[in-house]
Amino acid sequence: MWGLIPLRWLRRKPANGVTGLYLWGSVGRGKTLMMDTLLEALPPKTWRRVHFHRFMLEIHDGLRRLKDEKDPLRRISREISSETRVLGFDEFQVTDIGDAMILSGLLHALIENGLTLIFTSNTPPRLLYQQGLQRDRFLPAIDLIQRHTEVIHLDGDRDYRLETLGARPTYHIPDDAQAEASMRALLLEIDRTAALGADTLRLNGRDIPVRARGNGVIWFDFEALCDGPRSKVDYVELSRSFHTLLLSGIPRFDTESEDAARRLVELIDELYDRRVNVIVSAAAPANELYQGDRLAEDFVRTASRLHEFQSEDYLASAHRP
Repeated sequence: MWGLIPLRWLRRKPANGVTGLYLWGSVGRGKTLMMDTLLEALPPKTWRRVHFHRFMLEIHDGLRRLKDEKDPLRRISREISSETRVLGFDEFQVTDIGDAMILSGLLHALIENGLTLIFTSNTPPRLLYQQGLQRDRFLPAIDLIQRHTEVIHLDGDRDYRLETLGARPTYHIPDDAQAEASMRALLLEIDRTAALGADTLRLNGRDIPVRARGNGVIWFDFEALCDGPRSKVDYVELSRSFHTLLLSGIPRFDTESEDAARRLVELIDELYDRRVNVIVSAAAPANELYQGDRLAEDFVRTASRLHEFQSEDYLASAHRP
């Protein structure tokens, strides 16, 4: 039945200012798939889909660029509306006070410029930013969402994400051609539109090589993320921007590779805290990867989390952008 909702929405006649959609429900209920199905049914170049955290990074960049403007949000909204008519926000979740304080003005300006907004979220509008600081200043944003979107709760017993990830191995040993093929197939099950092939991701002023990228999912080689000038700030942004991360080629570590091991520890900590789905290929079982001394205690936690990434409870948990 849920597959009929996009068609019903396309055929409806907007009333009382309701032009958009707000799809909410538990993790794995098909919200993102539904939004993608709807957007792909629209004429090309009339819509844009973006992870909400990534979008807000763009907005804050724009505010810095236009700091001398009297009303920068209105200017930014005009720029966006000149490029697209329908804007889809995946994983809409407000936890940052900086985002919360500008969302009311931003949403008002986007709607005023004629954009149709579509949201996916784990949270109903009335509960957004529920324990946040100065929440009273965020309440007009909730009112705008409720007045200008049709709020649809997707419920049911079927967890599509758990069906996909729970039925496939997510820790591959060894890192070989078979692991590569399995990870590629799993990536395309998660997002059939994912772009495969060499690419780069701009992260905190640096370009990081990417194996593949899709809607909320990204694939790296180990060297790209952990064997170079990476920082915890990079890992925080990655874990907020993507709900699923694939990492190929985790090696064994010894006393000569302590720096790379430390970066892996920091990366896994951030991915775990944000409940990112993690799919890896490695040279050995998790508890045999580290053969050094300095990080032995920390790596016990990393090995434990690499195991937990495969558990049903973890796979069923919601991303925390």
